Amino acid sequence: MNRAFTLLELLVVVGIMGLLGTVSVGGYMQMRRGMEEKGVIQDVNTLIRAAYQRAQVDRQPTAVVFWNETLRGDSDVDGENMLVVGHAVAIRRSGRITEVSSNFLIDEFADLALTYQTDDGDDGSSGSTDAGMYIYPLDNLSDVEQSSAIRRSLVETKVYAQVRTPVYLTGPKSENVASSASGSGSSAATGQITVYGFKIKSSNGVSWKPGMAYGMEFAHLVLPHGYFFGSNYSTSTTDPIREAGALAFDVGKNTGNGMVSGNQGGLMSRTSVQITAFRLGSSGTLEPKSIGMSADPTKEMR
Repeated sequence: MNRAFTLLELLVVVGIMGLLGTVSVGGYMQMRRGMEEKGVIQDVNTLIRAAYQRAQVDRQPTAVVFWNETLRGDSDVDGENMLVVGHAVAIRRSGRITEVSSNFLIDEFADLALTYQTDDGDDGSSGSTDAGMYIYPLDNLSDVEQSSAIRRSLVETKVYAQVRTPVYLTGPKSENVASSASGSGSSAATGQITVYGFKIKSSNGVSWKPGMAYGMEFAHLVLPHGYFFGSNYSTSTTDPIREAGALAFDVGKNTGNGMVSGNQGGLMSRTSVQITAFRLGSSGTLEPKSIGMSADPTKEMR
């Protein structure tokens, strides 16, 4: 005789299936989150290791600066969560400023024309319409890191050239370096050279002086939404930037943790950077939770 399932048995089976489904979905989401967090940490470590390796290959000091930017504040949009994103830039020292003339930064010892396009004035625009690029002060990383801003000057992507007597032979000059290159070779007077300089679009609080080291970024990492560096972040888009630290690397001065052995703005105690993510807390609101620290970039290279 055939026996049918009772309603109680069907309810038990449905309940078990629902429980298994909940466990499976929860496990999958947890596994997915874990893989995402590992990927974020790996990306950060890759950037830091690239800065360390470039210091050894190029024989020039490098640095990685970390900061956080708030794209959506906690009170900007009702019902939407605050959105904070971490940024990191790897910077390589490019040279030293030999002269500051008006809104131009001159480096007489660098042939910037080999790296950047020169503005010869042929198009009549003088480079004023370009998007620009950032130049960082690198004598002391505390000059870059600030509590509510990242100090870096925006300069034009084209460099200016002028044939003249170098400053290091004759002392400070007052020539206007904004004029286009006036020629070279036989047209240049004896003892003159072609010097190059960056035109500042916005100084962003950097007080440039002769002798200051400067650098350019060669890599920029933006973390996925909800991930940021350290624990210092802004809660409003009206004051969105919070610095999170920096790592510095120099040739022949690295200790086992990859830090520079000299003074770099109080960075001697910093060997890694914390990576944080917003996660749902017990109260049902998003709370910052540390997911790990960046690794020592020299650990796998000894």
